This record gives sequence, structure tokens and C-alpha cells, in this order.
Amino acid sequence: MDLLLEHLPSLATSGAHIDLVPPKPSDNFYTYILLFSLQSEDEYSRSTTPIVSSFNLGRPGGSITSALRLTRDKCYWLFAHQDGLLPSHTDTQILALRSSKHVVALLPLTTDACMGTLRGPLFEPEKDLIFARFERSHSATETGQVVVTIAKDINSAIKASVVQARLLLNVPGPLVNTPKLNSYIFESKLTYCTWNSLQPPTPTTGASALKALEHFHSIGTRPAAFLIDDAWQDVKSFRLQSFDSKRLFLDKIGSLGELVKTAKDKYGVAHVGVWHTIQGYWQGVEPSKFASQYSLVKVTKDGYPGPAEEEGFEYYIPHPDSVQNFFNDYYATLRTAGITFTKCDNMASMDHIVSAIEVTYSKSGEEIFGSSVDIVMLRKAYVQAVTSAALEAFGAANVIWCMGMTPRVLLGEIGLCGKGVKRVVRNSDDCGINALLLNELDVQPDLDMFQTHPYISSDGEVHNTNTGISQGSFHASFRVFGTGPVTITDAPGKSNPEILTKMVGDTAPGPSPSIVVQASTAFTVLNDVFDPRVMCAGVGRGLKVYVDKTVGIWNVQSGEGRLVEFITASDIAQALGVPSNSVSAVVLYIQSSNPANERVVLHDISNTLHPAAPIRIELDPLGWATVGVVEISSLGDQGKVACPGLVDKYLASQGITETRVSGKGSDWSYTIVSKCSGILGLWTTPEVSVKSVEVNFVGENGDLGSAQNPEIETTDVGKAKWVTLKLKGRSKVVFDLTE
Repeated sequence: MDLLLEHLPSLATSGAHIDLVPPKPSDNFYTYILLFSLQSEDEYSRSTTPIVSSFNLGRPGGSITSALRLTRDKCYWLFAHQDGLLPSHTDTQILALRSSKHVVALLPLTTDACMGTLRGPLFEPEKDLIFARFERSHSATETGQVVVTIAKDINSAIKASVVQARLLLNVPGPLVNTPKLNSYIFESKLTYCTWNSLQPPTPTTGASALKALEHFHSIGTRPAAFLIDDAWQDVKSFRLQSFDSKRLFLDKIGSLGELVKTAKDKYGVAHVGVWHTIQGYWQGVEPSKFASQYSLVKVTKDGYPGPAEEEGFEYYIPHPDSVQNFFNDYYATLRTAGITFTKCDNMASMDHIVSAIEVTYSKSGEEIFGSSVDIVMLRKAYVQAVTSAALEAFGAANVIWCMGMTPRVLLGEIGLCGKGVKRVVRNSDDCGINALLLNELDVQPDLDMFQTHPYISSDGEVHNTNTGISQGSFHASFRVFGTGPVTITDAPGKSNPEILTKMVGDTAPGPSPSIVVQASTAFTVLNDVFDPRVMCAGVGRGLKVYVDKTVGIWNVQSGEGRLVEFITASDIAQALGVPSNSVSAVVLYIQSSNPANERVVLHDISNTLHPAAPIRIELDPLGWATVGVVEISSLGDQGKVACPGLVDKYLASQGITETRVSGKGSDWSYTIVSKCSGILGLWTTPEVSVKSVEVNFVGENGDLGSAQNPEIETTDVGKAKWVTLKLKGRSKVVFDLTE
């Protein structure tokens, strides 16, 4: 308890009952549960919802030097802030405090009836106080809960907090026969989305989308998924009018089904999806068009920042008793057209409904109001309706959940309580730091769509400034560090082939859907992420993330600041997942937006007398670098080799699936299996020579196919050799290496 009160000394007088979770011998963290008794129904019998209870947790202790928080500045997105100054009017989902030795994570819990968050004080002189806030839809007695974890690093602190939260909420383990991560339709697949792609001056039509697919094919990129975003539905005055498509969108195409069929038959798209909001369209449904088929409710929204609609705005949506039929009918219509997934947007709107009342209509069209509808029941019914409709129509819950980074979504059945089923959730305007939380939930973070080309204004002007040109590779290089969908939204004919080539490859010599070379596991960070210089303007630090034996660095500063970073022993150890004192010599393969950073080099920090110096990385605004950390294989006394992977990809290490050394004496072979087409790189010590190389295509079932005869290029790189060869598809490469 002393350790907890050292970091949060005022907890003793906060009104919380504090429980220490008994640690296991293997634990490298301590977990505490703060329990708060919330007022009963009698005390609030005349109150209107929501009922709010707040508890002052005090100020952080003097040992705390920095903080990182994820705050819902807008109702649907979480934003990262490198300070502990919690706002009083918006919710903080998780707060991490850093001292010289520890990271303290505070995670308030949310249930169906009670939403827990953190907030700041109302008055400026108290600005560093922390309040636990619990909002209830009913006045029943509840217990507010906050998990506090103290660990050595932020990754462990967040992970342990989420694990304990699941235990407290009695979340069961993974369901039997649920799909594995690699069975999801977006796994290693490229998605094309129409949203930014079909903005003026490009006509917002299905024909324009097909032109984009045509252009992708012409440059050798073949998306496997095609998402038709907002602008396809039959809407008027921001209300859904029917389940049909907008005629202006279809233009000369006969139907949505015809558009889908063309995308699949002509362009090899495996999955076509459409966008809709959780309530049909942004302001619900048109009562006169749906009231005869489905029961409706009239709902009122609150004033949380974000939406265009003001506090008190009213609109119409299907009644909880009818919403399942509504989405069953909607999704059946989509299935008939060949749709196999959806993007369900505006999820947060359901959490900001303060009242719902049944509504029917007289013969003259006058509204007749009935009973109030339970808000908790309404929220749950909508998520269940979309999920069940997708299962029925598509055979799987193929839904991208969007604009829903609220406590009830992330800590509900879509996130924390997902029972082991990985659901795809859009991650706040592609902010990578937010994924530190999402990666620990039952969530596949979707880092949002991007364009490989500069921004194009509505009058057709291409913003070919340094910033405009840099944006494409800046976003592309980060997307592949995530495990979720990689989605491009290029305007027809404007794609940058060089950027696309660094993300994707082909599995076969003939036309087939492109494979995205992306991360296989969730990335981690070091405690450097607390440093405010990462996000502030001026000369600062880079955002570093680590995944699949690779270090990624991005200049995410808010201004035009240039940064200088270094690759250190800590970076290498984090990338390899080993202690810093056990790192041996490695090969570093560095790619960057700044050509001066690029190199392949032996880096030996294990030599205590002459350790290699940290490697300097300089990045302009929107600059990036990826550093592959490659372990070295020995050929006995004949030399050493290392394979960084497919070196024309941002995440080179993920371009290969296997490496193997065999041999003895002076006769050795080095076998590599690639995931797709690309340029294979091989580093060797000077005495190693490539006598011959055998390359064969590899089929889907692993069988060897026809032989390739790629040209081998060898160059000297300092006191080593650099060998490259171009592969045309998924390949098995066997190098015959001799002295």
C-alpha cells in the first residue's frame, strides 16, 4: 500500500476502499482496486438521468515527473495528451503517470449501468487534481471501480490493468469455435475505400470508384477489399429514406449489385462492403418512410463536444424491439447485392442519448408519444442487432466499428468484454498512441484510411508542397506497423506506385490480390513516449514503436519541427524482446524518408571495450525511418550471414516467413521463404561468396512451383557484402554459400 500512496497520496481520504490484488511470484507489477460506493435510489428518487458521482483522488505525488492520457476531446475519438491536466468537461479513459522507477496506470471501469471515467476540476487553481467520475442511467445502488497498476513500463502497466479489469467484470475466456486472428477478411489484405477518393473534383459515383480500381490494376496493385463509404445511400435531410442506393451515386450503373459484380468479376475484389451509421444515417431515419414497418422512438442527445447537432437535438430511430428486424432486413438487402461486410459509423451517438420515447402517428400524421424507453436496453439492442444481422447475412461478424471510442464501446462487448473475438475498431484519426490501449482489448485497431498522393483541393489543385508530398509515405509507413486493415483512399489515377510497392506484393506471378506486408503482433513502446518533446513544436524527439524486430520512428510534432533521434542499445533490445545486457552483434537495415539515414550496417554493442556508437537519425516534418534489427547466423569458421527480409518494403522483416542455415565445413546453404514478391536482401561478411542460387515459386499449399532466374546484384558495404535479387511472387530461395 505504501507504494500506491507514494504516487497517489490523497487516495487515503478519497472515499475509496482500496484492495491490493495478491501478486504472483512471476508478476512484475502491483495491482490495486479502488471501490467507490454510489448513492442509492432513495437519495435520487426524483433525479433525472444521468446520475453523476465524483470522487477526488487528489494530486499525483512528488515522485511523478510526467503523464500520458487518452482523453475523449470529441465524443467519438480518443486523443493522446502528454500531461496530467485532465479536463473537467470531457472524459479521460486512461491516465498513466511516470516516476523515475515506475509507471502508474489508472483505468476506470464501465458496466452496462455505470460508466467510469476520469476528469479534472472545475477551477483553474485545482488544475492538477484527479477525479473519478461515475455516470449512471438508473439510480440503483452501484459500485464504481478503478484499476490502478504500478509497473516498470507503460506496456506492462496497461496490459495488467486490462487483465484485472476482465477479472473484475467476470469476462469469460474466448468462445469455442470463434475465428482466429488470421481468419479475418482484412488479414494481410489491401482495402480501397471511396471516402476521400470520391471528393470533388472527382464525381461521387460508382463509376469513379471503378476507375480507381482500374488504375490500381494498371500499376500492379490489386485491393482484395472494396469499401463504399458515405454517399451511396438513399438519404434526404440527413435521414435514411430507404434501403436502396442513391441514384446519383449509381449514375449509369443499374444497381448496387451490378457495381459489386463488376468489382469482383473484373477487378478480382474478394469482399465489397458498404458504410452506414448505427442509426441508419447521421440523423436517424425518416419516420414517414419507416414507421409502417418498424416501431420507432424519438431520442434526444446530450451536449458532449463533437457532433454538429446541438444539445437537445431530437431525431428518430428504430425502437429497441424493432431494431433487430430493421438491420436483418437491411443486411439481407445488402447480401442480395453481394455485400460481405459493413462499416458501422457514429457508434458514440448511442452513448449520448439522454432520453428515448416511443412514437406512433395518427392518420393525419400527428405524433403520438408513448412510454419512455430504457437507455441501457436501447444501447445494447443496437450493437446486438448489427452483430446478429452481420452473422446472418455474411456468415461472420464482418463489421468495422467506427467513431465509437467511448467507455461503453471500448470496455463493453466490442472491446474489453469481447470474449476473445477480435473486432475491428477504427482508431481515432490514426493516432498510434491510442493503440497502446486498444491493442490490449479484444480489438483489431484500424489505423484509418490514407492517400498515397498529396492532397487535392475541390478545385483540382494538387498540393505538391514538401508537406503534401511527405504525407503519403508518412502514413503508409505507419499503417504497416499495425495489425488491422490497411486502407487506401486514392483519387482515381493519382496513386503513388512507389509507396504502394513498399506496402504490398504479389503471391503469384499472375494477377492475384495484393498481400500487405504488415505487422504480425501488436507494437510496443518505451517509456520515452512520456517525453513531451515527442508531440510539441520545435526541435524534439520522435515517436518510436517496436514490432517484429523492427524500430519505427516518426516525426509527429505539431509544428514544422525537425528532429534528431538515435538508435540505442535500448531500442535494439526492445525490438528483439531481450534484456539490454544480452544484445549481441546485429545487422541494422535502415530505410527513411531522409536518404542520408539509409544504410545496412553491422552494429556491435556487445564489445565492452569498443561498443558501437548510437546511430543518428535526422527527420524533417512528417519524416519517418524504419530500422530492421537482424540477428546474425554463423557459417562456422566460413563467415556470417543475415537476411533483413524484403528490403523494398517498409516492414522488411515481415516479407519473409522462414530462414534456415545448414551445412558444415566450407559448404553451406541459406534458405529463405518469402511471403510475396519483392527485393530480397542478404548481408554477408566479406569472405562469404554466393556460388549459386535456386529460386522457386511457392504455391498456396506450400508446394514448390516453377523456377525463377532472378539477376543477383552484389555490392560492398564497408567491411561486408550486400546481395539482392528480385522475386516475382511467394518464393523459396536457396543460396549455395562457399568460401
